[in-house]
Amino acid sequence: MDNHNEARSGAQVGQQVGAHYGDTAIHYESVYHVNQDDPPERRHEVARNFLEGGLPREAERIFDKLLRAGHVTTERAYLYFLSVVGERSFHDLHGELPGRIIGARKMSASLPPDEWSDAFSVGWRLVRFVRDEAAGGSRSEDLDHVLRSFDSLPQPRQYELSEHMRMILSGVVKERLEASHAVRVVAERLGSGRAARAWKFFEPDPVKPKLYAPPAMSVDQGDKVGLVAGGAALLVGVVMTLAYPTLLGVLLGLPLLAGAGYLLHRHGGVREAVKLRNTVKRREVMPPLHPVVARSPGHWVTTEFVQEVHGLVDGYFTEARPHIAGDWPGYTAGISAHLKQRFVDLYGNSRISAGSIGWLIRWHARQVADGWVDNGLSHNQMAIPPRETRLFRTGLAVGVLGMLVLLLSNGFPPVLFLGVGGFFAGRSAMRARAVRDVVKFLRDDAEHVHKAEVDAYQRWLEVLADRPSDSEMARWLAMDRAYLRDNAISRANLPAHDLVTHVVMTEGARGALRARVVHGPPRFSRYVVQLFLLTHSGVREARVELDFLSGDAWNEQRHLFRYDALASASVTEKGLRATRRGKEVEQLRSRSFQLTLVNGRDITVVAENFRNQYEDDIEDESELFLAALHTSGIDTALPILEAVACEGADWIARDRERSQRWSQGWYE
Repeated sequence: MDNHNEARSGAQVGQQVGAHYGDTAIHYESVYHVNQDDPPERRHEVARNFLEGGLPREAERIFDKLLRAGHVTTERAYLYFLSVVGERSFHDLHGELPGRIIGARKMSASLPPDEWSDAFSVGWRLVRFVRDEAAGGSRSEDLDHVLRSFDSLPQPRQYELSEHMRMILSGVVKERLEASHAVRVVAERLGSGRAARAWKFFEPDPVKPKLYAPPAMSVDQGDKVGLVAGGAALLVGVVMTLAYPTLLGVLLGLPLLAGAGYLLHRHGGVREAVKLRNTVKRREVMPPLHPVVARSPGHWVTTEFVQEVHGLVDGYFTEARPHIAGDWPGYTAGISAHLKQRFVDLYGNSRISAGSIGWLIRWHARQVADGWVDNGLSHNQMAIPPRETRLFRTGLAVGVLGMLVLLLSNGFPPVLFLGVGGFFAGRSAMRARAVRDVVKFLRDDAEHVHKAEVDAYQRWLEVLADRPSDSEMARWLAMDRAYLRDNAISRANLPAHDLVTHVVMTEGARGALRARVVHGPPRFSRYVVQLFLLTHSGVREARVELDFLSGDAWNEQRHLFRYDALASASVTEKGLRATRRGKEVEQLRSRSFQLTLVNGRDITVVAENFRNQYEDDIEDESELFLAALHTSGIDTALPILEAVACEGADWIARDRERSQRWSQGWYE
């Protein structure tokens, strides 16, 4: 066959993502966090979460401490057994591990029997059967009797034993158990509303929207000068009028001018405030004169955050474009630039990820898209209330009448000062009042938008209410891996006795969405699944792309090669191993394994961590790497593939010898 998967030198294969909206979604849940003073029940809960989340080594560590401290229950002993055998082949169960399993079994047997002790007993009997099968001697267990006991267990216990013991089981017992397990996987891997819920895990925890305060505004310097100069001219005009008082001027002219000034100031100020508000709103949707640069404005706002916000705005506006002809980029250039500045100003100092406001940016983009047909961005103008216009015009008429009265009673000089001073002082006063009133208008606009945002936030929380837990994500992925493995074995027509062992590894596909719970393993919306089926005659290697959100698999590549076709194997680690203050320190960031065939083709597998830039102090870098390593399957696969690469066709014989030595290391 000419099908193959290939990773040339320098290529990055593992856990990669391309351009996507926002950083990794981090869910700040406490499912994987233990405090020093937590009671045994809380530690038990976290350990079980680790086990269900695909991190049996972490679960093993916590359960071991609980049992050693005397906090023994049948459930705890059983789960400890699962954590020890989980993701381990029989080669890995050596040293103290068999003794620990036997010790936990004795603890369980000393307590009254229940569902958990029955499940532990079945698991123990399965291990004994595999041990006897590896030794090649007489069997202390009857397989049919063990399987009947297995079938009598509740479905959850059957699934747990099948899943966590899959690397240990072999031969006939493996064939019998996996037959029923495969049927269950096909029926359940898309259950629990996976297609409708899985995507929600990759949505960041939304941040509640903040009220956008209107920008500060101040009176223009020219208006201040006009107010002072005009006021001085008015004062001169009034003094001149009173210097030669007339009955008509004092009793009618000046009161008319005072009333006109009040009407013009009050209602003219409202008119100017509406015009100023409309100017501000027009500027929000007008294309910027200069390109908006994605860099930090200072005040502890990182450039990375600004760049991510800009990317989110551009991405969601592109996504929201209606399928209607027109200049969408030109139409949205102004509002997108305004939103970029707005979100940076509001959330730049909040120590949150940009993805946390992605839902809000998407909502704004869709609001703009909904109004594109009728040019909705131009409808943000506010009409001047007719009452304000009528009273403003009344003030003008009253002012003209007052000036005529003074002209007839006091002559031209006072009217000149009063007219010129009134014009400049009145105009400046109206603008000064408008600056004060426009803040109220903009505040009302902001509160209206904020209310709509809060309503959208509540609706979004309702959508995310049934977001799957990390353990559900782990279960679905485990079923996907089992399904693809069983499917590959079935299509290859491999009988159970010809399959020596198998390896299944996963890595994030390029461009996949990423998410995880704090202290938990990474999850991806798309995976590349790599399978190695090791048979007596050679290796069947397959690489397939998995859409985790739907469970669909496509673009399979297959490659067959004999053991003697392996030219070399290499393992490359990036990180630090050192001794600090008498303690060994290990800080690993990635590990890559590469098989090279004699024809020059490389099969490369990479595991690496990724950290969140906003909460680096919460998690250790090595902790992230180990979580990625364990759940990818690479940790289990590397010893097997290294042995195959080193021993070639002799690997099968050596494997049998190792099995026999392993069986002899067990005792009761």
